[in-house]
Amino acid sequence: MGKPTTGPDGVDILAMMNALGALHSGHVEVNVRVDGIGFAPRGQVRCQMSFDVLPGSSLPKVVIVESPWPCAEHRELDAHVYAGLHQLDFEISKVYKNEKLWQE
Repeated sequence: MGKPTTGPDGVDILAMMNALGALHSGHVEVNVRVDGIGFAPRGQVRCQMSFDVLPGSSLPKVVIVESPWPCAEHRELDAHVYAGLHQLDFEISKVYKNEKLWQE
């Protein structure tokens, strides 16, 4: 998305999205929204996984992670999005840990 760096780039982001979708059987989306105007607008990055759940399933239909950018941790937007996808994977893992399907 930005200048080439040694950090993650668009190809890494797409690969991560593809891997998460395949691993968790869902559809991954990344949205960037501008919050404000002027010389230094701020943005909001939203990473979400939508699941095709069966009726009666206790799994949610969607898991969402949102974070503001720019932020102190990531100078480049690509790095921020990539970190958001890792956070999304972590939040999805919490859903599975709460799932009673694995308990007998």
